[in-house]
Amino acid sequence: MQKIYPIKCPKLSDSYWYRGFYFFLATLFYACSSLDSTELQPVILSSKDYLMQEKGQFCVFSVHQLSYTLNPKVTESLFFEKHLVTDHPTHEGVLIAIFRKNQENANWIETGRKLVVLQNSKIIEIQSNQTQCILVNPIEVGTQWNFQLYNQAKAQQAQIIRFLPQTIYANKTMSNLIEVELFKDSSALSLQKKQVILAPNWGIVFSKESNVSYCYEGNCLGKGQINYGTVITYDLIDYGKE
Repeated sequence: MQKIYPIKCPKLSDSYWYRGFYFFLATLFYACSSLDSTELQPVILSSKDYLMQEKGQFCVFSVHQLSYTLNPKVTESLFFEKHLVTDHPTHEGVLIAIFRKNQENANWIETGRKLVVLQNSKIIEIQSNQTQCILVNPIEVGTQWNFQLYNQAKAQQAQIIRFLPQTIYANKTMSNLIEVELFKDSSALSLQKKQVILAPNWGIVFSKESNVSYCYEGNCLGKGQINYGTVITYDLIDYGKE
């Protein structure tokens, strides 16, 4: 009968094995500790990549709006909005028609239009006599710019907050997402804030805007209890090309 010899494991006192084991642990610790938002930095590093550029491209949003009044009851509404590229009037700009309907099986009704252009590496939206800068280069965490591009009296600081991991929108996976805070004015009495998420080739795929005033009487001061205002959220539910 063949004799079976037990396998002899190296002892921790063995200097070569100990050094290798220590190196493995150090490498593992470093790899885990370095997994932060900078590791998610997009491959695409130009603002131009974060907008719709082809005629027929569209995005459909589910829009959820909360309206607060001094009446304790909150009014909640849900509707749908579609953004469709209808024209390409300039080399670096598109005209987008905005449609709305209150129910999924209803017909779309056009409610407005906006022009989105790329000017000096800035993505600029022009709508209802307002010119707003959505994104600039470089695409790096901490990049800052003025959201109200031509309104110095109402200067609002925008900045890239972070890079996001792959996320599913409308049952499809999107990569190279960035989160941007377009403006924020916060105090114990009020909050005006808008944050968006942008995806390559499609632009804004998520948006949340808060414009509320807080209770400031009695024991409610500083507790974030909303007296009146609105909170409106856009969630992408469909996108493609017609």
